[in-house]
Formats: sequence, structure tokens, C-alpha cells
Amino acid sequence: MGEHTEQPSLKVQLLGDFRLTYGGESVGEIDTPRLQSLLAYLLLHRGAPQSRRRIAYLFWPDSEESQALTNLRNLLFRLRHRLPDVDRFLEVDRKILRWVEDASFTLDVAQFERALREAEVVAASRGDGTKERAALERAALERAVELYSGDLLPSCYDDWIETDRQRLRQAYQGALVRLVDLLEAMREYRDAIQVAERLVRHDPLREVSYPRLMELQALAGDRAGALRTYHRCATVLEDELGVEPSGVTTEVYERLLAAEEVPHTSEAPPRRAKESHLLVNRDEAWAALRGAWREAARGTPRLALISGEAGIGKTRLAWEALRWARRKGIQTGMARCYDAQGDLAYGLVAGWLRALPQPQLAPVWRSEVARIVPEFAAGESDVDPAGPLGDPWERNRFYEALVRAVLADRQPLLLVADALQWCDRGTYEWLLYLLRHEAARRLLIIGTYRPETVDRDHPLMSLIHQLRHDEQVTEIELSPLTKRDSAVLAQSLADRDLAPSLIECLYSETEGNPLFIVETVRAGLPDAVHADPAGGFICVPRPLPSRMQDALTTRVDQLSPMARGLAELAATIGREFTFDVLMEASNSDEEMLIRGLDELWQHRVIREHGEEAYDFSHDKLREVVYGALSGARRRMLHRHVVRALETVYADDLDAVAARLALHCERADETEMAITYYERAAVVADRIQASNDADDYRQRADLLREEERVSH
Repeated sequence: MGEHTEQPSLKVQLLGDFRLTYGGESVGEIDTPRLQSLLAYLLLHRGAPQSRRRIAYLFWPDSEESQALTNLRNLLFRLRHRLPDVDRFLEVDRKILRWVEDASFTLDVAQFERALREAEVVAASRGDGTKERAALERAALERAVELYSGDLLPSCYDDWIETDRQRLRQAYQGALVRLVDLLEAMREYRDAIQVAERLVRHDPLREVSYPRLMELQALAGDRAGALRTYHRCATVLEDELGVEPSGVTTEVYERLLAAEEVPHTSEAPPRRAKESHLLVNRDEAWAALRGAWREAARGTPRLALISGEAGIGKTRLAWEALRWARRKGIQTGMARCYDAQGDLAYGLVAGWLRALPQPQLAPVWRSEVARIVPEFAAGESDVDPAGPLGDPWERNRFYEALVRAVLADRQPLLLVADALQWCDRGTYEWLLYLLRHEAARRLLIIGTYRPETVDRDHPLMSLIHQLRHDEQVTEIELSPLTKRDSAVLAQSLADRDLAPSLIECLYSETEGNPLFIVETVRAGLPDAVHADPAGGFICVPRPLPSRMQDALTTRVDQLSPMARGLAELAATIGREFTFDVLMEASNSDEEMLIRGLDELWQHRVIREHGEEAYDFSHDKLREVVYGALSGARRRMLHRHVVRALETVYADDLDAVAARLALHCERADETEMAITYYERAAVVADRIQASNDADDYRQRADLLREEERVSH
């Protein structure tokens, strides 16, 4: 009797990215959508004979039958010559094709469905051992959820696959719902929250997922998290569907908001103010953005720059492009730049990476990316910390790792960089590297910036000049609205018809700046215009210093003293802020902080920034709040922020060293500021941000000299 030889195993992944391994080795020859589509069809109908005529019709419905059958023969020839040991698995004759199931063959779709069936069998079983059954059902559901790594063959756009794709999506969603219910019944609230978050990410427009998540967060004692979830729900529904949360969702929100609080009034929390999504007189700019995307979609990566004065609508236009792309199924990411002083290098890139799904990378690349996004190394035993960047080749490897992380999905991608003028020099250099990279196809980056902040020697100008030379940049300059368009925007925001004299006055005072118009209308318009002692007329109860100041101040003045104090503390932080930092820096208990945050959100003073943080709705509001503080109060608040950052980031002070230095300096804590500036310089050296390192050391030396002179 001959010796038995074990057959090599064949493994195929159709959920998420297509993967095929044979005998443990990756098979890269099946790299075209058509080959993958045919293989997927045979695998999904494994064991059953499939008519050649039917397959030919499904794959080439617009071709003559003879031509479609010829196309199928050619495609089948390619598949049989590229799939190793194909005759073990594929039966072929003149009329039918059949994929034969084999013990050495595994398919992730089959494993996913098998795990779901196991969970159903366990759930339907009767008898003793309830805890044991629950544990078995949980294990099966968790296995199914982990196997679902993405939609069925997302690179396939054939009509035939859509039914199976939707069936598996619904099965995955059902598994998540069942797992949430099971974990809640087991009182595993933290685990249930993680699954509920996954359910929200799977279908952000499925509103019923949000109150479910909010209740679980409340059960886990995270009422602040439940509040953020409601804010996220309201924002998504408003942005994507133009509707408010349903009564059920709002009821859960109001119930959680009122929990453990002694009521002072029977009135419900104020409803969020209506906001117009009207994009007025931006047809040319919109057409230019669409043209830039068409160029990018053809394979030429592109940067579209939107410039204009503060409040002119740059971010609004970029956000509209982002919403458009999401509706088209294009992957998107948005991040905001901040004044580089007190910020880590490559902050924009880190923001994009956190906005995009975390990709699967080899340990060497994850180690490099973890320099700016530590989460890439979390829980990975095979990822070693990357050493300091020294030689140019090390910087190139770091840049390559960032490119691989951003472009990992190889799908059409639109990225938005708000306030691009505040990026560090290293980010500009990496953006040029990205846009010239051979893998950067079907990529559009939309950047906004204010020209008055960018002089001739600004590194952004160098990036623009080089991209102009390569014909990879689209430049869009926004101008103020005309009188007619200003009237359209103002009327869309008002709750009554505006008199012509009021429109005339409003245009005169705002000069067609969209943000000024919006803020002036929100501040409250009178029934009629009033004479100005200095000449002319005004259309708000008092004159507007510099067109904008009073409208924003009026808005802040509407806040309660508690919310106003919270806004002052947030403005002192100077950038996006998390609940933990705000809680640590304030003297409020959790209940008061939650109420204050909600009031600020209701009045649109702040907005959610990702899933864990908030930010001011625009920088001008931050400037107004911070500018109204006395010197003594500013110093006190900066000391509170220093204490909070040191507490929250006690295990990783390097990540906030530059911010700590800035707050220490503004708090007149000179010795601490010097120490943190020097620490920030060391951190900047580690990622080769030499300009930042020099700036931090110069600042430390200047403070040291000022301290010496003062003594």
C-alpha cells in the first residue's frame, strides 16, 4: 500500500479584501476583478452544478450568447491556469461547471454561516445549563462577527452578487444585535458597548442602534459617553438625511440627561437650533471640485485648495464634498490642523489615520506608523517600538509606512484637511511624497486655508508651486456673496420674512461674508433697522465691532454662568478637548459638566470632534471667549489645564509635552515651561521634526534668559 500524502490546503477569503492561499502561500495571480468574480460565483454555489449559459448571461448580459460563452471560456481558461491544482476542486464539461467541496478547502463565507448556524442551534436547545448555553452561543456569535471582515467581494460591481452581499450584511447585522442582547443579559456591559459601537459603524443611518448604545453606556456608568452618542446620532441624521432623531431616541436622551439630578423645572431641554444646509452661490467652486475628483478618479492624484478669508465658507464647501463622496460610497477622512505651536508634528496625518479604518500592515510598517498613532502598536506583541529618525532612508521608510497606512484599501479616497496653513513642515513634505507616490491613484485631497496667514516663504507655498509644476493642483478662491445671495442665505436661516430694508442693512454690515450673515441672524434680528448715530443704519440691537465680534459675543452671552465658565476653560485648552481633560481641569462634578457640555452643544458653541472629543464650532468663537478673559483668570485656567493634562496623560507625557509647555508658559510657570519645551524638542527630534525641535529649544532659551533678567 502506497504512502498517503496530505493534500495542500486551499483557503479563500471573500469577505473584505480578496485573499487566496494554497499550501500556506499567497496566490497573487488571481488579481483581476473578473477572475475574482467568477471564482466567487463558483464558491458561493459550491457543490451544485452551474449552467455555462446562465453564468455567461449573468456576467455579460449585454452580449450575444455566443460571444458571452466565448468570454466565459477565455475567463475559465485563465482561472484554470492560475489556480493551483485546480482539478481537485473544479469540475468542467461542455455544459456545466461545479465547485467540489474538499476537506482541505476552507471559505470564510462558509465559516461565517456555519458559526451563525451553531449559534442558532445553541439558542434553540432546551434543558439545563443555561449559563453554559449562553457561553456557547456567545462564542459562536463572536466567531461569526470576527469572520465578517467586510462586505462580500467589495471590488465586484456585477449585479448578480448584490443579493448575496446584502444577505450577508443583514446576517452580520443580526449577529451583532443578538450578541448585544446576549452580553447585556450576561451583564457584560463593557463588551456589549464595543459590539453596539460596531453595529453603529456598520450602518450609521440605522437610528435604532443609537438609543441601544446609549442605554448600555448608562448601564456602565458612562453617561458622558451616552451624551456623545446622542450628539453623534443627531449630527449624522441631520447631515445625511436632513431629519432629527425620532421621539424614541430623544426620549432615551432626555431620560439619561435628567437621571440622578434633582429637577429644577418641568421643561424639557431646549431643542437644538435649526441650521440651514443651503450652499449659496458656490456653483463654480463646486464644479471645480467635481472636476478635480474626475481627474483623481482617472488615476491622477490631486490637491484641491479652497482659499478665502475667515468665515467665507471654505470648510462648508469641503464638508459638502465630503458628504457627496460618502453618498457615492467613496471612502473619506477629515482632519483639522491647528496652530503648530503646542502641537505634535504630523498631526494632520494622525487625524486622517484615526478617521480611516485601521489597515492590516506588516509589523515593520505598524512600528513606523505608531510613531504618531500609538494605537497601531497597541496589543501587538510583534511590533517593536521604532527608534529615532536619523538618516534620510529612515525618514523615507517612515513616509512609506504612512502612505501604506492611508492607501491600504486601494479604494477611491477623498481626504479633507481643514486649515491647512497650520500644518508642520514635515506634513507638507509628506503630502508631496504621497501625491507623487505610484500607489496614490484615485486620491483627492481637499485643503482649506486663509491666504492672509500664508506669506511667500510659508512651506505651504512651496508645496503649491511644486504641484502647479506637476499639474496636480486645483485652486479655488471663494469671494463674498452678492447682495441677492446674501438675502437668500439670510432668509433660509430666519423664521420669518425679512423686510427689504433689513436685507439691505444686513448686507451692508456683513459685506456678504456667509459666516457673518449666519451669526448675525442667529444673534437675533429686529423687526426693523435702527439709525446709527455715526451715520447709516444697523440691523442688530447694537453695532458689530469688526463685523463679527458682537454677533459671537451675543451668542456666548446667552449661555448660563456655568456653561460660560466651561466655555472659557475649553477656550483656554485651545484646541479639541476630551471629556476626561475637561473634567480634570474643572471644579464641576460629572453631572454639572454633562449639563454644561450639552448646553454648549445645544447653542452650537461646540461640536463633536470624532467619537471622544469636542471642539468649538469655529475658531472665531474660541477667540471671542478667550479674549474676554482677564489676565489673572487666564493664568489660573492655564494652571488647571496643566494639572489636567499631567493627570490624564501621566503614562505618556511625551504626547502632550509641547502643549504642556505652552500652557505652563501662559500660566507664568516658567521653570515648568522650560522643562516641557526641552522635552518636546527631544520628542520632535525622535520623528525628525527638526524645525519644531529648534523652535522648542529657542523658546526654552528665551524663557531662561527672561527668567535670569527678571532676577
